[in-house]
Amino acid sequence: MKKIICIFILILPLLSSGQQLPLYSQYMLNDFAINPALAGSKSYSPIRLNVRNQWAGLGASAPLTNTLSFHAPLRDGQFGLGGTVFQEKTGPYSQFGLMFSYAYHIKLSNSNSTRLSLGASAMLTQHSLNQDELEFKNPDPGFESGVVSSLAPDASFGAMLQSPSYYIGGAIHQLFETTFREASSNIFGDNDQVRHYVLNGGFKYFISNDVFLEPSFFIKTIEGGPVQLDVNARLVLDKFWTGVSLRTSKSVVALVGLEIGKLQFGYGFDLTLSSIGSYTSGSHEISLGFNIPQMRNRRHTYYW
Repeated sequence: MKKIICIFILILPLLSSGQQLPLYSQYMLNDFAINPALAGSKSYSPIRLNVRNQWAGLGASAPLTNTLSFHAPLRDGQFGLGGTVFQEKTGPYSQFGLMFSYAYHIKLSNSNSTRLSLGASAMLTQHSLNQDELEFKNPDPGFESGVVSSLAPDASFGAMLQSPSYYIGGAIHQLFETTFREASSNIFGDNDQVRHYVLNGGFKYFISNDVFLEPSFFIKTIEGGPVQLDVNARLVLDKFWTGVSLRTSKSVVALVGLEIGKLQFGYGFDLTLSSIGSYTSGSHEISLGFNIPQMRNRRHTYYW
């Protein structure tokens, strides 16, 4: 237990300064998870399940994230609705979140080959701390046991410019920076949700009708925190694809995926190059998807 607490103390500053929302390596398979503007942006209704075991080898201290999302187009693709459920646990701390999203898609060309999408999400997150999993060298007899939890409402906003050959957009998450636990002392300050900024883009370079190369980038930061930059390259060979990501937070990600009919499978392995990599065997992420076809043909053009 002492080893677990020591490792948790080591990784806690990384979590608090770098992110409060789930971390993904396969966001190109579920772009809706990082930008509410993409709700209803497909010609089908995608269901996506994502399971991530970050820093495997840390035992109970390793962050474990589960995410389930769904979104669908409405009124011939002019609008979109979607929802996301996520759960993340890191040692004694865990969070459970719900997001409900709405998007409006504006066509910028007569053929609808280029569109501007705007979207917003209402968020509700439950933050929990299991104090029974904490161990102290000199425990205070008056220290309370049990689980302490708090609900925090918030919101996100996003925009995305899309065409059949490129896309670029961004999102702001946890707009209101809601306080989910007030400080008992002015020394430490309140526990607030931190505003996250996301910017990503990419384009397709077609080698043949069924083969193309997709370079892309992803930038994420928080106010007063470090900037994370991912530089990605994905090679798509009909229904099979593979790729690699280089992340400035000192990790390299290998990606592979396959589509079989309406089913989709993806796997990502993060090799950690920072100091914490000495204690872990990397991070594993599995993505499963199912595309529900629309009941009627639509007049609009879809892509990505």
